[in-house]
Amino acid sequence: MNPHKKGFTLIELLVVVAIIALLAGILLPALRRARDAGRGALCTGNLRQLGLATQMYLDDYNRYFAYQESVNGTDMRWFFGLESPFNPGAAPGARNLDPTQASLYPYIKASRRVEICPSYDYQSPKWRQKYDVISTGYGMNILLSGAMPGDITRPSGIVVFGDCAQVNSFQAPASSLNPMLEEFYYMEYSHTSASTTHFRHSARAAVVFADGHVEMLRMAPGTLDTRIRSANIGRLNAAGDRSLFQ
Repeated sequence: MNPHKKGFTLIELLVVVAIIALLAGILLPALRRARDAGRGALCTGNLRQLGLATQMYLDDYNRYFAYQESVNGTDMRWFFGLESPFNPGAAPGARNLDPTQASLYPYIKASRRVEICPSYDYQSPKWRQKYDVISTGYGMNILLSGAMPGDITRPSGIVVFGDCAQVNSFQAPASSLNPMLEEFYYMEYSHTSASTTHFRHSARAAVVFADGHVEMLRMAPGTLDTRIRSANIGRLNAAGDRSLFQ
């Protein structure tokens, strides 16, 4: 061994470690923002496709869109799949869903997972799954269900689909002491009901409007569901304001 060969001193090593930690502190938030922006872009694309699929569906069905419809008296066809049999009281993950029988499936079948938002944390210990498969991360404007007008007077101002979820505190394993997050299928507009819009993109929710454009909107003040504050479940509209929905 060469006695004149020198290695790092402890001080030099600590300086290098400090520099690496500093660079990590600078780069990690930027990488996180880039990741969130990428997920937001995918979600925006999903909603554009859902909006386009809905328009094609309306053209084929005389401007009528069913949020849900009974089939054979036992099954329920949702816009995101066929539940057979319809069994809302089943255990978590036990409800059977066939996504290929969804109302909108013929219009989005080339990209089945268009309904799955990449920012929805399905791995969270607070996640409560309804069906035997992940169903959808989006919900519709329930006021547009049923017979829809031939033309909406403000297509650039009426929401059709958006990021959705609900806090469940009433079905096991969820409880009032253990509220859990689960998928939900329409955006709640009424202040008398629980909030269901999910502001999961840096405290914003992605929504598609009737004219096809997508926006990231902030939560209306005072609408946060405080049962799981960190989930950012709220509403798009303040009490008494339905301008985004009708």
